[in-house]
Amino acid sequence: MKHGAVEFVVIGFAGTEVDPALAPALREQVDRGTIRIIDLLFLQKDVSGTVRSFEIDEIDSAHAHAAFTGIAESMDGLIAPADVIEISDEMKPGTTVLVVLFEHLWLRDIRAAVELSGGQLMLDERIPGEIVDAVADAAARGI
Repeated sequence: MKHGAVEFVVIGFAGTEVDPALAPALREQVDRGTIRIIDLLFLQKDVSGTVRSFEIDEIDSAHAHAAFTGIAESMDGLIAPADVIEISDEMKPGTTVLVVLFEHLWLRDIRAAVELSGGQLMLDERIPGEIVDAVADAAARGI
């Protein structure tokens, strides 16, 4: 089976917890078949700058992060130690991040159609939603 595009997203939170309200939103997209979450990784940087990383299977059921249990499939090796170091270096003390690695399932069929038609993907680039919002706002104001 060939995969759709895989995206790596880092979501930051102040404090020591990732808001568990995010879990149902992720689970809904998985249940709809829009995405497949390949991996979730939590990073915490305490006020002294010490970083702790943990996977969902390292969390007991009473922890707030337990809401994320069962959302991700496991595919080791795609979040590299170098990625963890780079993300950790950018974190502010007293923050937590959730690293989400997910596959765009809807792109599987498009990829197959492109390949069957003899086409070739020439560029795959993401434009962050914030930039799209800013451009749309500027256009609405006539700028």
